[in-house]
Amino acid sequence: MNIVHVSSISSLFRRPLLIYDDKCYSCAKFAKTASTLSRGWIRTAGHYYSQEAKEAKGMIFPSGYDPTDMFWLVNKDGAFGARSGILPLTREIIVGVFRGGKATDVIAACEYDGMGASCYTPTNVLKRLATTLSHGAKFPFRD
Repeated sequence: MNIVHVSSISSLFRRPLLIYDDKCYSCAKFAKTASTLSRGWIRTAGHYYSQEAKEAKGMIFPSGYDPTDMFWLVNKDGAFGARSGILPLTREIIVGVFRGGKATDVIAACEYDGMGASCYTPTNVLKRLATTLSHGAKFPFRD
């Protein structure tokens, strides 16, 4: 577990950011649902097509680390990936019910593999869910 030693970084994420796989339809639906349930409190940004996500990942993750294999909830306490992000995400949804925010657009550019299979097949959705529950990572911020 790495600790980011930049005190100002936590102030950038007072309002949480959910970084999701914007090449995956079910992942985009997940991000949109989280943002909607939090009344827009949770901002969303895609791994691949969002400049905000690219900048955030550049500040948080060490060089050589590939954060694209899971979703990340980034808040004032740190970055929490997949399984490690479920409880912080739930907490931020509850905070959002009371604070609200501004709704964000969620982009989904579902890609197809060489055999024409969509990323929105039930098998693919189950694989993503299994990966989310079996993987996790934390990058806490410390002042």
